[in-house]
Amino acid sequence: MTKLVNAPAGRGGSLLAALLLVLGASALNTPLARAAEANQRTVSVTINKGETYTIEGVSEKASSPGIKVTNNPNALVVRTDSPGKIVLVGADAGTWNLNVTLANGEKVTYKVNVKSDAPPQGSLAPGAAPTVMP
Repeated sequence: MTKLVNAPAGRGGSLLAALLLVLGASALNTPLARAAEANQRTVSVTINKGETYTIEGVSEKASSPGIKVTNNPNALVVRTDSPGKIVLVGADAGTWNLNVTLANGEKVTYKVNVKSDAPPQGSLAPGAAPTVMP
């Protein structure tokens, strides 16, 4: 004799949710999505240590930028205090990428290169003592 066993009530919904999650994640990784990222406008910015650069017209809904440090996490100070503005302050030599959404919905990548005023002078190795005079 066979007996029919009912599945728990919530199991079908969780399987469907998991399937939709997998399909959604794979849709984000399509060539069309990658092509949209490749067509994103890129702005190169070079500032010196101590200088500022202001990005204006930033969407107030997405005020904090997506930040990727390429070189030296201490190179830049990012201020988002004012609505619609992002102020960048050069702190040390290095490079960062900032993904910003503007008020018109355009997504822009700012490639920020901070230069220090001058390269380091000399080394920290101890010098030689002078010769003794007779």
